[in-house]
Parts: sequence; C-alpha cells; structure tokens
Amino acid sequence: TSCHDYGSCCFKIFPLGDMPASFYGSQAATNDRAIWVEHAELAEWGLPREDDSCVAQPDTAERPTEFPSPENAHAASSGNASYVESSSFYPPAGAIHSVGASVPELPWTRREHPLSTNCDGRSSSRERRHRSSWHAALNKRLLNIDNAEDLLSLTGRELEGFDILNTITALNHLSRLKGASRFQRDPRALEVLYRLEAWLARAIKSGDEFDGPEAVLPKHLASMSVGLARLRWKDSAAGRVIRMIAAMAPVMLGKARARDLSNLAWAFATLEVKGFDSLLLAIAREAVVQIGDFTEQNLSNTCWAFAKLGLRHDPLIRAIAEETLRKLPQFSSQGLSNTLWGFATMVIKGEECLGKSAWQLICALLEELIHRLPECPTQQLSNSAWACCRLGVRHDGFMAAVASEGMKKLHQYTPQDLANTAMAFAKPNIRAHDFLRALASEAMKKVKCFEAREVSNITWSLNIMGPGIIDGTWLDAALDHFRSLVRLDVPLKARRSGDFEGWEIVQLLNACWAYRGVLNHWVELAYVFQQHIYGPVVQALAAIAGNGSSHAATLPLDDARQEAQRIATELQVDFLGPVFTRAALRDLGFVDPADLRCVDAFTYRDSVGAVPQWGIEARAAVSDALERMRAELPFMWFDRFGPHERRVQCWLSYELTVQAQSSSGLTIEEHLVENGRIVSFSLDEHRAMSQHGCETLARLEATKQGRVAFMLQDVRRSQQWVRGLFAQHDRVGHCERQALLEVILEVVGVLRTFLSRCELDPSVTRCINEGLFDGSCGTKVQGQMRLFVCHFYCISCLAAISCFVRRFPHVTLHTDFDDCWRTRLLDV
Repeated sequence: TSCHDYGSCCFKIFPLGDMPASFYGSQAATNDRAIWVEHAELAEWGLPREDDSCVAQPDTAERPTEFPSPENAHAASSGNASYVESSSFYPPAGAIHSVGASVPELPWTRREHPLSTNCDGRSSSRERRHRSSWHAALNKRLLNIDNAEDLLSLTGRELEGFDILNTITALNHLSRLKGASRFQRDPRALEVLYRLEAWLARAIKSGDEFDGPEAVLPKHLASMSVGLARLRWKDSAAGRVIRMIAAMAPVMLGKARARDLSNLAWAFATLEVKGFDSLLLAIAREAVVQIGDFTEQNLSNTCWAFAKLGLRHDPLIRAIAEETLRKLPQFSSQGLSNTLWGFATMVIKGEECLGKSAWQLICALLEELIHRLPECPTQQLSNSAWACCRLGVRHDGFMAAVASEGMKKLHQYTPQDLANTAMAFAKPNIRAHDFLRALASEAMKKVKCFEAREVSNITWSLNIMGPGIIDGTWLDAALDHFRSLVRLDVPLKARRSGDFEGWEIVQLLNACWAYRGVLNHWVELAYVFQQHIYGPVVQALAAIAGNGSSHAATLPLDDARQEAQRIATELQVDFLGPVFTRAALRDLGFVDPADLRCVDAFTYRDSVGAVPQWGIEARAAVSDALERMRAELPFMWFDRFGPHERRVQCWLSYELTVQAQSSSGLTIEEHLVENGRIVSFSLDEHRAMSQHGCETLARLEATKQGRVAFMLQDVRRSQQWVRGLFAQHDRVGHCERQALLEVILEVVGVLRTFLSRCELDPSVTRCINEGLFDGSCGTKVQGQMRLFVCHFYCISCLAAISCFVRRFPHVTLHTDFDDCWRTRLLDV
C-alpha cells in the first residue's frame, strides 16, 4: 500500500491484516525488508490508514503445547514442518489461512537464502538484528500499558510472537499493575507461565549447549522470581516455575550481578517458600564475594530476605554489616529501618564472632535514623523501636526521638504499630509516660481493630510500666474486644487450629489480675482460661509428678511427659505467668504451706501473705550473685534487659537422707546438707551429643576439688531423668533444671561411695541405672528441698520439677520465684 525508499533499503509497510497471501511466496520478500505494523502506528507515521474492517479477527486454533523455537520457525518457513500458527502478532490469521497460502513464516525468520544462514545452521547476524528490533519495539509497547486487563489482552493476541525477553517483561510488568494478582487463574496469564516453564525445561535439558538469544541468564531468573513475588503467585504453574528456578540458579550464580542475587533472595523471602536453603546458601556465598557491588537497597533487601526466611549465614551477616557501615549515608530511611529489622529478626546477639560488628552497625543505624525520623512513616518508627527491643539494645536518645516523633503521628499508627511500640518502651523500662498515655488513649480509639495478640501485648506492656498509664475502664474494653475475637468456649477436643493461642490469654489475664475486682469480663475469661488452658496443663504436670487421683496420675513417666508435651504444643503455652505459675505450684504441692500469697488466683478475693524466711534469704543471696555477675560481665553488646536465660540465677538448699540396703539386709544411710548455693545456666546439653555431660562433670569436679564419686555416664543418665518440655525453643540449660541435676548427682555419688565400701543389694545398681529413688529398688531418699529462682518458672522447668518429684516422692519440695519484669534484677 505504501513504499518509501530510504537509501539502499526498500521498506514495504503493510497494515496488519491486509497482507496479500501471494506476498509470502514472492521472491521480492526475500530481498527486501518487510515491516508489519498495526493500524494505530500508521497514523503516527503519517502514512495512509486502511479501514478497520480489513483487520483480521483472532481465530480459535489451538495453541501448540511448546512455543516455537527459532529452529521450529526456520523449519516451518522451508516447508519441513507442519507447524500451524494460531492468532498471533505476526502474521495475521486472515492472511495465514487464506486459500492457497503457503506455510507462514514467523516475522523474524526469512526464507532459505545463501546469505541468511551461517554454515553451521545458525541464523545470521542480519536475521538476529531483524528479530531483535521487532522484540525491542514490542517490549516498549508492553511497558507503556498501564492496565492489567489491557496487558493480558495484548499478551493473549500476540504471545506467539514473543521472544523470551518479551515474555518475562509481560510477567514483570503485570506484577506492577494494580489488581494484577487476581488474574492468577486467567488463561492468558497461565499461557505466559506455561511459556516460561517450557523455556526453563528446555534450558535444563540442554544445559550449557542452550545459548544464544534464548539462553537462560541469572538476570532472567531474578526477574521472573521478582514478578511472581510481587503477584504472590506460588501455586500450580507458578510453583513449578519457582522450583525450576531454584534448581537452575545455584550453578549460574557466578555470572549473576549483585542486584540479581539480592532480587532472588528478596523474591523467595516475599513468597515465603521453604525448602530452598541450598539456593539461599549459594546466594549468600556469592553475595559475600560481590558485597562491594551491592547498593544500599541490595544490602537492606538481602538482610531482610535472610531474616524473613530465618536463615543464618555468618559470613554474609558480617559482610553486610561492614559494607552497610561504609555506605550508610546512601541509605534511605526505609533501607535503614529494613536493615535494623533484619538484624533484629536474625537475632544476631550475644555471640563473640558477630557481637561487636553487629552492635557497631546497630548503633550507627540508630544514630543515622535519629536524623531521618521525620521522614519515616509510622511502620518504620514502630519497626525500628521493636528492633531495639528485640535485640536487647537500650538507646535512650533514639527512643526519646521515637516518642517525640510518634506524638505527632499517633493518629496514623496501626494497631500493630501501637502494640509493638508499647512493648519497645516497656521491656527496656523506658518511662516515657506522656507518650505512653497518649499511645494508650489512641489504642482505646482503635481497639476494635486489634488482633488478639496485639490486645495481649499492648495490655501487658502498658501494665508493667506502673500505675497511671491505663485503668480498669481501659482494661475492661480490652477484655471485651479480646473475648469477641477468639473462640474460647470450644471444648479442648473440638478446638480447631487458629481458635486461639494459649499464651495470649495467659499474658492478658496475668496483666489484668490486679484489677480483676472492677472488670466486668474477668470472671468469664478466668473461667474459660481455667477450663481450657490452666486445668489441662496442671493435670498434665500432676500426671508427670504422679500426684492426683485421676487415671493420668498412674501413667508411666515417659508417657505422661509426652502427653504434657502434646498439650503444651497444642495450646501454644510456654509459661503461666507470675500469677498462675504460683497457683499451679500450689495445686501441685510444691509451695511452702507458710506462703499464703495467691491462695486462690481465680476469685476476687485478695490473699496477702508474707514471704517465708528462707525465701528472704534466697532473694538476698541471688541479688548478691547477680551484682557480682554484672561486675564480672564483659561489655554486653545485646540482651541488656529482661530474663535472658544465661543470666537467670537460682538458689538451692536441701536436707536429705540417702538410705540403701546392704546384701546382709542392713540399712546404710548418709545425710546430705546444703544451706544454700547459687546455680546458673549451663550450655552442656546444647553441645554435640558426644560432649553431653562433660562440662557439668568438669564444673562439679572443680567445685568439689576433684572429690566426686559419680562418672560421666551418671551425668548423662541424670540428664535424661529430669527432661523438660520443648516450648518455642530448647530449655535444657535453665538454671532450675541444673539445680535438680546437681542434687541427683549428689545422691548418685553417695550410692557409688556405698558400693565402694561394702557389698550392697543388687537392686541398688538398678537404682543407679534407672533413677528410681522411691525405695522400690533398695534405695530411698527423703528430706526437704527448697528452690528459688529470680524469674517465674517456664512450662519446661515445671515439667522438669515434676519429673524430679516423681523420682523422689519422699522429698518435700518447696519453690518460690520473683518476676524480673517487676524487680528489674536482670537488667544490665
């Protein structure tokens, strides 16, 4: 229809849908450069525009299962393949299927010509340039579309004309358009995923031989991953593409750019897909090598991604910390906040290899953030404050700046921002009362928008800051909303996953207990807690201890402990709090009768009682021990406040009599007396299995100046006799359990001494091997024991105490504790 001569090249420009069928067979087509354009483009070029009626409508031909490769297309153009073209961008359906038309060419291929192919069968550079120009123009068209429906419509019509870059561009640009995620099941979007899947499958099959314009590069994998991550697509076809990317990427990362590494990590973290640690570790190894090329966004995104996935790679952490310090002025406020959050989530604290470098980074981040807080939205304010709290870093200047800026933006805070900020001030005991009162007032306005855990967290946080922050009216509104959120009236056996998590109501009721007399919803919630949480937990502990009259009390010890583990896991309870821990210990019979505190935790009645004399002595001894510990501690990078398990101390005293039967029937006995000593946390059982017991044995030998009668095998057996529960993390090193182990080893040492002095009944050896000290194996231990700890017992330690009582039923055990969030004895 139009012909323009530009120098030595003749360009024939045809409106799409108006090409004569005879053109495909003309010799002129092999010598001239033909350009197909749509009608809309003709007007832009000032060329004659044909009537719209000449545009062919899409046909309904079924698409091929695999997209055409350049080799397929070349075979089709020479008549050696029966490839049927569907409606696509080039050429139009009307011209292809007209009577007498030859097999169509793809727009970037040419008919056989001596100059068009190389001797090895590959396309010539002329052909590759021809194809590249078309695809580059198509990419621009895709990127100019600002509506998801329009993009998919174009993709549906013209997908067969896409090369791989166009296909990736379509996916990536779709992910940036509003409302695109709802198209996951759309056939047009699925066609894009199927095309990518086929391309990756062919690349995996071909390996290194798959090169050229269709070669797979790390940037392609990163771009596909980012597109799927933005769309949150990870099922079905998208899931298959993700798995193929994870399989291919590790061996290709040597060719990846820094941004490709960061984008891959970010995408897999955003999708929250698990089981691809090999890919993430490969990314981490390569990132350490290329860390100097990382931009501030790459650094913050990578830090965030590994934190989100919960994956530790210490060389990467150190590299990110050092590079971030060098590039700190380049960071945006969001980059600073994300990096701080990432380090907090990875819990990089208290470790010699990383502690100092991580602490230096955190301090630098906070100092830089102080000046950027006015440009931070509320989420970044709350996340940064939460990160300090999580790391155990107390930075008064930064928190004062957060309070000052937060006062201006409180109306913008979300419920999660409010809850996290309250906890960030409460745990380090930063008493910004004016800000906290304003925060509590804002929370009251938005209380109906809170989730259950947010209600629990903000109530506990504001309560431990002392009086004057919240009152009974505030608490009643919080309890009312909490009651409406969770299904608490469902029997335990009928409870479904997600109805509620036990720790939420435990924490909430402990916080509200002092105000229970004025709360309208206290009785109802306390009753439900007693029936659904407290009752099952205490019954399970009683079964371990062998107390009570129920059938569970007769269960074998291991079976009872396994049942308690099941209940704790099902209810998501790792503690009972200061109020209900004392109530549980009283119900289990582990409280001194002279101690009248918290006699009935589930009524309005106040019970006032004095601390027993031994409890006063224990508190003084622990306070002195903590003072000495703080004086001897090296500088603490992190964990400077709260009940860190390695700082918690317990006090132990006992008066025991160990009796054993000799082979002649005589009773041999020895008295063990300890007026009070401090026992600390131990890392012994956190080490490799082959090293279990070694540290405990060495420590006790040093304490006794080498005069111990028990052996390493006895230590390892004893560790199995007082096992606790797994609750969120392993708690085998807690000081309370270490105290129980030391008592058991003292008794075993006495029995070993008896064996060396005289011939004992053979059952005594069984007692040493099985740990039964109730008289059934010829050995009986009786007396009294007292145990005090500076923070309330966790559910695991309650189980360990119950195991001890089961094995020593004739020993009267009295316990006591404090709440370190009130005493603040464990703050450094």
